Parts: sequence; C-alpha cells; structure tokens
Amino acid sequence: MPAEMRKMNPTFLNGVPELLAIQLASRREMRGCQLVKAVQTERRIRLLPFMKRIIQIKLLAISLLAVGSSGFAAEGKTATVDFHKVVASYYKTIQAGIVHSNNIVESDKKLNAMIEDLKKRAEDKTNAVDKANDQAISPDERAKSKNEAAEIDLELQFRKEAITNFVNTTETKLEDEWSQRLQGIKTEILGVMDALAKKQGCHLVVNRTAPTMTGDPLVLYTNGEDDLTDSLIKELNSTAPAAPPPETNHPAGAPRLPASSASSPPAMPAPR
Repeated sequence: MPAEMRKMNPTFLNGVPELLAIQLASRREMRGCQLVKAVQTERRIRLLPFMKRIIQIKLLAISLLAVGSSGFAAEGKTATVDFHKVVASYYKTIQAGIVHSNNIVESDKKLNAMIEDLKKRAEDKTNAVDKANDQAISPDERAKSKNEAAEIDLELQFRKEAITNFVNTTETKLEDEWSQRLQGIKTEILGVMDALAKKQGCHLVVNRTAPTMTGDPLVLYTNGEDDLTDSLIKELNSTAPAAPPPETNHPAGAPRLPASSASSPPAMPAPR
C-alpha cells in the first residue's frame, strides 16, 4: 500500500504485528523484549481514536433507541440534571468533605512531627561527626562518637523509609476513604433521583454536565423546563440537620470569629 494511504489511515498496521515490528525496528535498534513492548504500545495508541469513535457510536445508538422506542417516549419525558452540582450541594457531601479535610490535617501533623524528629536526629549525627573529628578529645571519645554517628546514620535511613511509607500508605488510605464515601453518597442520590423522576413522569434522565470521551458536552441544548437539579437538591437536603441557633449572649471581651469564618464551612476537597 502506498505511503500516502498509510498516512491517511493510521490503523493500517494495527492488525499486522509483523509489519508494525519491522516499521518500529527501522526507527532505532531494539532488543526482542523492547520490540514486543513497542509493538503493544504502538497498537494501543493507534487503536485508541478508533475505539473512542466506536464507543460513541454505540452510546448514540443506545440513546436513540431509548428515546425512539415505540410507546416509550410517549409515556414519559426526558429530563436533565446537573449531577455534579447535586453531589456538591448535598449536605452529606459537605459533611464528608469536612471529615476528609480534618483527616488530612491530622495526617499532616503526624508527618510534620516525623520530619521534625528526623531533623533533630540529623543534627545529632552532625554533632557526633564533629566530635569524632575533634582532636582535642581522647581517641576513645572520638571512636565512641564515630560509632554513635554511624548508628544515627542507620537510624536516619530507617526514619526516611518510614516517612516515605507513611506518605504513600496515608495518601492511598485517604483517597480510598474519600472514594468510598463519595460512591455511597452518589448511590443514595441516584436512589432519590429515581423516585423523583418516576414521580414526575420521566422515562430518561440525562446528566447535562457530563462530558463525552472527546471532551464535548453530552447535552448540547436544553431549555431547562424538565431539569431536576433544583428539585433534587431540595429533596436531598430536606432531611439535613437544623443549623445551630445564632449566639445571643456573647461574653464581654471574648474574641469573635469573623462573619465569613463563622458562616462558611471549610472548603470541600474535589472528588477523585
């Protein structure tokens, strides 16, 4: 096949590993295992745009079938919802965000304490090294300080490894906890949305802020008449605990929080 046609069709070699291997090997010298990995990577890269188009076509076909089914569209209506706004506005999401933020703060405190201890032991090592090189003291004292410096150096290596492990495990733990909380919240929201949509006679609810795989919005236009966002937020927050009553008797001379600090909850971390 001419080179011009291969340029026009980037998936030409996707199904022919041998030809793809020859093409890659001509670019630079590679060993067998390197060539295998390069072929696999190249095929994934070339297949990705094609697979995206296939998935989008399937999603579009499913949507058209759902909306155009005989009798189905006539029985109900299609509604939209800003799911991201609903999740962020739900009081349980805000509460979970505060808990997550507090956990991060506590983890930072532990990490800072570990780092401070590491710095102190590093200073102890420096002092021991200086003492080991001090010609004004006896050889026995210098040898003792040299051994002490070596022991501290070994301890510092363990402490550094412990800090690295703490950071990795804590980060993973916090991410997993937040992901589980958020997933539970979303499941609960979907249950309430299902009941609300049925009550309002909807046969299909579309997330109007969801992007497609190409980054384009899923819903290109809606007049907002059948949008469930505000109704869903109101329904979800109808069971929110009552806010604490405002202070009436403030002790004289006691410091007051700024109005913004007293009324605004801590910033919620972005869902992962």
